[in-house]
Amino acid sequence: MIPFHLERVWSVLPDILSKFPKTLEIVVLTAFLGAILGAMLAKWHLQTGSVKYKIAQYYISAMRCTPPIVLIFLVFYAFPKLIETIFLIDINGWPKSIFVISALVLLFSANIAVTFEAAYLAVPKGQTEAGLVSGLSETRTFFRIVLPQALVIALPNIANNLLTLLKEGSLAYMIGYVDIMGQAQNIISRNLGNFGLETYVAVTLVYWVVALMIEGGSLQLEKILSRHKGQRLEGQT
Repeated sequence: MIPFHLERVWSVLPDILSKFPKTLEIVVLTAFLGAILGAMLAKWHLQTGSVKYKIAQYYISAMRCTPPIVLIFLVFYAFPKLIETIFLIDINGWPKSIFVISALVLLFSANIAVTFEAAYLAVPKGQTEAGLVSGLSETRTFFRIVLPQALVIALPNIANNLLTLLKEGSLAYMIGYVDIMGQAQNIISRNLGNFGLETYVAVTLVYWVVALMIEGGSLQLEKILSRHKGQRLEGQT
């Protein structure tokens, strides 16, 4: 049986946490850019029968069927060759974070698009009609009436997508990106393969804390939005 040294878990934590900003960079930038692309895809997918609908449908299906590690490798190895062939530009020296974020944005946008679309469709159409009848423009009706309700509905799934993104981001070390998982691999290598179990336990603790923060933040935000939604409904009555 492999011996387990609990003190090693605490001793490697500071070294692992030193790369937490790298992990946070991947998650935040991917979530932001992926949400923008996902919102566009959701809008296109609502336009049934159009060319945009077909593009969104094929894109979402393709991305959701592609394993994260495969897409990261494809973006890292194939994308530079494609750019060099078409534009005669060598991007092999670009930071690895760009390739990781690009791959994860493609995945996250497809998943979040489904979440956005489902939340939008869950809001009763009468809410939009009531806003338009009351004199609000289509844009103001969406942002003032539909979006707050859709956001409350979507929050649990948004949190799930963020948790999935957090786990998928841990694969970035496979192309040499040094986040907390990549740092764990470096620590194990420096110790000649020793204390691997302790190092992975330390990494697990970090991911657990971040995951609990995402879940807790989502629940608190859901309560706040639900309370405000109730206040608005009372005001209307």
